[in-house]
Amino acid sequence: MVRVAPAHWVVLGAVLLVAGLVIAATAPVPGTEGSERMQTQQAAGGFAILAGWVVLAWATHKLGREGRG
Repeated sequence: MVRVAPAHWVVLGAVLLVAGLVIAATAPVPGTEGSERMQTQQAAGGFAILAGWVVLAWATHKLGREGRG
């Protein structure tokens, strides 16, 4: 079994967070073309942001408990 260092999980959490921000930020403006997908895109971005925060919180906890390893 491959053991992934907590520092790598921190990077993954940051990538998820940024991806969620990009997805949510590029949602169409209400009343413009493509605005019917606005809520779906914002919800997907919000989910990715929350997932990124969860991974970051868990990884920083593990990093603090185990040290830099």
